[in-house]
Amino acid sequence: MFVNIFMRNLRVKNKYIAIKNNTWVKCLVFISLIFSVTNVYAGQTVDEILNKYYPIYNETKQCRGIMANNGSRVDEDVYLKSGYCIKIDRQLEVKTKQGKRLYVVVIGDVSFNKEGGNDSGSHADTGLVGMFVLKPQGSGWKVEYANPVMNAGASGGGLKDWKLIQVAPDKWGFINIHSDSHYNQSFSEYLLLAPDHKSGKIIKSHIGGESTFSNTPTAPSGCSKDRKVEYCTLLKAKLNIDKSKVIEGYYPLEITVNGHEYNYDASKKNTYNSQVYKIKYEPKKGYQKPKDYPL
Repeated sequence: MFVNIFMRNLRVKNKYIAIKNNTWVKCLVFISLIFSVTNVYAGQTVDEILNKYYPIYNETKQCRGIMANNGSRVDEDVYLKSGYCIKIDRQLEVKTKQGKRLYVVVIGDVSFNKEGGNDSGSHADTGLVGMFVLKPQGSGWKVEYANPVMNAGASGGGLKDWKLIQVAPDKWGFINIHSDSHYNQSFSEYLLLAPDHKSGKIIKSHIGGESTFSNTPTAPSGCSKDRKVEYCTLLKAKLNIDKSKVIEGYYPLEITVNGHEYNYDASKKNTYNSQVYKIKYEPKKGYQKPKDYPL
């Protein structure tokens, strides 16, 4: 009888231990699940997000960065790479119908080579720009649109002081002016970065802003009265956003052009007096210039 009672108690005790152990397992699984869900929905800081896109820490320069195409080519399909140190140029929060969004633009200068040593770049190298649109997640952020590496800027330097502009009823972008000179030609162009709702990416658009070009670098300003100048282009454009209409989900650009372009043999002679051009946005392509746009 004693043996029967002992065995019965042992079975009850083992069952209690099994139940207790099973309860602990369930608790551990639950706790793990809570941590997992919390981690997914906690979001990240801006720095944590950028560190994933720019994974290199250069000890020489003590900067966060990336190896990327610098705009110089060996041939048509092979680009050279440089190491860029990056920093945030602008970080602005806007309110949209979908909630708040954080618009971030990052710029980079050529700073190091593939071995990690110093590199200041050359005149032919471009700077770097990256743009991100972040939306709230928990107490932090998650990426909605991103393009971490785009070429912008001359002599290996990133363009500074990007401006935030509204490109659609519920979308914003960044705009800047890139300028450069080569021998007898100087030019500038508007660079417009905008989130593309079709591709989910940031698209960079190029719109000519100013051009000075003649057959001699010593041509006087205006150069139309100097018969020694065989050809001459002096054009300047001013960009505005036309918010009176929406095409493909975006506001069109309104560009006003002034200046002239001509050859003395009369093969070309065009004058622009506040000539207005409408430039429309095309999904996955960005703003596309019309064929008759002179810049």
